[in-house]
Amino acid sequence: MAIISPFAGLRFNPEKTKDLSRAISPPYDKITAAERAELWKRSERNVVRLILPPPGDKEIDTVTQSTDAESLDWYASAARLYQEWRKENILQTDLAQLYVYKQTFSYRGNAYNRTGLFGALQLGEQSGPRSHEYTFEGPKADRLRLLRAAKANLSPIFLIADGGRAEWDSIFSLAGERLIHFHDLDGQEHLLEGISGEKELRTAEEFLQRRELVIADGHHRYETAMNYCREMKEKTGKDPRREAWGSLLVLIVPIADPGLLVLPTHRVLSNMPNGWFDRLREKAAPDFDIEPIRQVSGEALRSALAGRNRSIAVLSRQDAAMFTLKSHAAPASMDAIPASLRDLNVAILHRHFFAACLDLPEEALREAVRYVRDEEEAADRVRQGASDAAFLLAGISPQTVFDVSLTGVRMPQKSTDFYPKIPTGLVLRSVE
Repeated sequence: MAIISPFAGLRFNPEKTKDLSRAISPPYDKITAAERAELWKRSERNVVRLILPPPGDKEIDTVTQSTDAESLDWYASAARLYQEWRKENILQTDLAQLYVYKQTFSYRGNAYNRTGLFGALQLGEQSGPRSHEYTFEGPKADRLRLLRAAKANLSPIFLIADGGRAEWDSIFSLAGERLIHFHDLDGQEHLLEGISGEKELRTAEEFLQRRELVIADGHHRYETAMNYCREMKEKTGKDPRREAWGSLLVLIVPIADPGLLVLPTHRVLSNMPNGWFDRLREKAAPDFDIEPIRQVSGEALRSALAGRNRSIAVLSRQDAAMFTLKSHAAPASMDAIPASLRDLNVAILHRHFFAACLDLPEEALREAVRYVRDEEEAADRVRQGASDAAFLLAGISPQTVFDVSLTGVRMPQKSTDFYPKIPTGLVLRSVE
């Protein structure tokens, strides 16, 4: 049973930060080196200053490692700045409430609306949300150092939940006061409203207790919060259910929301063995239909992959082909994994292509792989010689992510990319 409670949010004081579009940022692990530099220049009060160090010469792949190698001094510096902002009322404290968040955005020429609910999720060993991806140790160590220093949930994690759209709309309609309304520099619209009445809060909390929750984005932050909760419980001997550090800032979006988009994360690899493409084609041929790809532009690849969850586009510097699992094929390499994963492109890629066909050890794969979200970028890296291979995937539906998670099965790291991300800086939460 999920316990979602009101909390006293920390928000940028509109009297001191009039343009919120210059104060918010993407989540820490979605910010490139160039974006980090631009955000630091954008405003002295951009929230990026609390979640990432200033740009430096030693940049790390933010998709997998973020700031794992940063100096410990930076975490203390970020914590001091956070406390300064609170002391100077740059970050003001709300009365305890739940927050309804409405996000309007466009993607490839289509307009979308997405609505969710910010709350404080009680952390529990047996009652937490389901996870759908495995995680990396580097980002968890990094985020734990920041959480210890700042003692705040600086970014929410993104959850999806069951329940009919009409049921959720009735909960969203409980919101009263409009707290935030602005357009950001990318043209997205952000609207934040509060649910603060005693009766309304009770109705919302009772509804939320009946929901199944799955982590859409923020697996590292969730596991970090769990680690911090265990650490504080051992250190203080206190009951986490009665302490702020026993809960975590979350945004919950219903699975029925039409604004839920899941984009794929592609893999590009370096240091591939000689003849790898021919070997893959030979090994995969009994179970896959293999068609040559004539157009390798980003748009052409995206179109060719659309809706094909059993297909993988494979690019080398000389060849390009679409590999599609045959309708009744059952590669022996997939027998050892749960049935719910056997038809998923990302599981086929890691279990059959990488492990069985190409015999790439996990350690070598970690060193060789780079995660890319744009098809054109993936193809360009191979064309220009920056990488040896690209493996491109179609996106997985939100319902598939939800259903797989409920079976207790996890996908490989970076299997999904829920778009767009929830901005950091709309609302923060203290764990003191």
